Amino acid sequence: MITERVAEQWELELDDLFVTIGHRFGRVELRRRMRDCLRGLLVPVPPRTAGNWPSRQATPP
Repeated sequence: MITERVAEQWELELDDLFVTIGHRFGRVELRRRMRDCLRGLLVPVPPRTAGNWPSRQATPP
């Protein structure tokens, strides 16, 4: 389980990373998009169970 303190530490470290590599993106929109994509990748994903897989019958042949 991620505590609030750990989440704040991640946020600080991500901010440091963006400062380090942000100059590689020419426009501020690209820097923000990169930041949002990276944060999205780091969001915890709930484990999959057999009940949440799509049915084979629902997909077209």
